[in-house]
Amino acid sequence: MSYNVAAMNELFVQNLETSEGQEKIAAEGSAFIRKKLREVSFARKIIQPEYVTKADLQRSVQHDGLTKIVDIEPDSKAMTINFRGDADYNYIEGERYEINFNMVSSENFQKTEEELLAYEMPLTQVIEQNSLLDIQKTEDESFLAAIDAAIATEGSAITGSYESDGSIKKDDFRKLFNVLDGIELKTEVLLMDTTMYNRLFLYDATTVGDAVGSETFVNGYKYDTLFGRRLIVSNKVGLLGNKIYGFTAQEFLGNFCVLNDIKFWVKKEKNIITFSSYESIGIGIGNTKAASVITLS
Repeated sequence: MSYNVAAMNELFVQNLETSEGQEKIAAEGSAFIRKKLREVSFARKIIQPEYVTKADLQRSVQHDGLTKIVDIEPDSKAMTINFRGDADYNYIEGERYEINFNMVSSENFQKTEEELLAYEMPLTQVIEQNSLLDIQKTEDESFLAAIDAAIATEGSAITGSYESDGSIKKDDFRKLFNVLDGIELKTEVLLMDTTMYNRLFLYDATTVGDAVGSETFVNGYKYDTLFGRRLIVSNKVGLLGNKIYGFTAQEFLGNFCVLNDIKFWVKKEKNIITFSSYESIGIGIGNTKAASVITLS
């Protein structure tokens, strides 16, 4: 195994000697990161990305970039997400709203040729652990910050408490579902982190008629739904913590538009190899009432 990894890494470095080789590595790296990003970013699981071209977009009258005009539900309030660290959000009320496109980029990472050849793991893992994590962190942080702002505006946050054994009260799930169900929407998606998910294992298997508890006790919880809602579990404990989010189906929530899909960029100067990843995307929350959260303590 170590021989195969070393040979693969050496081939990677050799390809960097020519412009044709760099183009090949950039194309293969882009395909690898794109696949991994879809698997890890929870924002992409909540709102399925749609690919757009210049023909689908318009020039903005407010800045030099491109925008997409999207219709919104009557009596809804919309907001767009930016990826530039701006904490201010513009809320739009009307028949349509603009989704702005921003470039999301990782840092420029540098390694020497000697360092890359010394690795005992595939270089695809080095790429994944660096530029991929930057991209997905930016996407999910910006998405969740906008969702939190929408929830604060609509007053869609509630609180709950754990059972004495540390499990999640099932009545708290009911309360979370009712935040959206009570305004003629429906909670279709749940988002929680892995530590919150692990609390599902605490449900009492001896309770008569408790299908969740008995199933978890025997086989572990292995489904992608919970109480009839699609379940998304993330390892981003620092972002989600002691919260469980509820979302409507995508058509009532918003849009995730990809103008330039993620690309991997690499170059070599002397023995210094520099690489990064970038993309151009736009995300909009078409209905600020379409999300809720419960904070447990």
